[in-house]
Amino acid sequence: MLPLPSFPSREAVEAHLKSDPDIFRDYLLLPSFMQQELVDFCMGRQGLKITYDTVFRKIFDPDTDKGLKRLESLLSAIMGRPLKIIGVMPREGTQLAENASFVVMDVLVQLDDQSFANIEMQKIGYSFPLARADCYISDIIMRQYVSAKAELGSDFTFNDLHKVYGIILMEQSPGEFHKAAGHYIHKRKPVFDTGIYKDNPGLHEDIFLCLDSFHSNVHNVTKDSSELEAWLTFLSATDPLVIGALIEAFPCFAPIYQEIMEFAKDPKELIGMLSKELYIMDKNMERLMVSQLQEE
Repeated sequence: MLPLPSFPSREAVEAHLKSDPDIFRDYLLLPSFMQQELVDFCMGRQGLKITYDTVFRKIFDPDTDKGLKRLESLLSAIMGRPLKIIGVMPREGTQLAENASFVVMDVLVQLDDQSFANIEMQKIGYSFPLARADCYISDIIMRQYVSAKAELGSDFTFNDLHKVYGIILMEQSPGEFHKAAGHYIHKRKPVFDTGIYKDNPGLHEDIFLCLDSFHSNVHNVTKDSSELEAWLTFLSATDPLVIGALIEAFPCFAPIYQEIMEFAKDPKELIGMLSKELYIMDKNMERLMVSQLQEE
């Protein structure tokens, strides 16, 4: 197992932070649960949350070779087949924009079979995740349609459009997903009730993965675990014993954790990261409250 930071006590962590008054002031402004997370990480009691915006983006940055390979591996595990990303598509030009949302990362890639995958990491699942997913996928399909029409002109047919997969990972999933007890993967695709076109379900499919349900149902990772179970453990585990078991069963995760340790080895760096997360959380809670009031 990789060594976690090992400050001997909370006092030692805070003494280190006090060497920079501005940093210590920011630490004191953090809510108590974030202060405790920081102290526990610095004392080696728990790992760093992979779902924090800064950490998640660093690990899966599609603009770097290793980030792209990790994204390929995660997508292959989710979709149950080997695949290769042949392009990262710009999100500029989308008709949908959210100045404040619970989305940590939102990336659109094209796969080697020409299909597209839109991958999102959500801290808190939306009240209406299906409607939102439909809007986002429809937007991507329309962008594809406009591009294909411009390129092919009169030779265009709707068969020139490629499928779009919406893949949504949720750290905290809405209550509706918990009604299917024991399930943490939910797949959706349009089908006819008569069974026709069953081998051609249209241009979009959705895969929702609930990290909270997974964490509640899968407690041990071994060499016999699937690649998907390994990746979901990586995304949801902070217990050092679980992290150690994951690395023992799947050594390929060791370099990623080493990178995280290097990235977060100084508590002062973590303060800046947590301060940014707190700002995002505040904006998200404001947005959620407005949304709930509108529903009421």
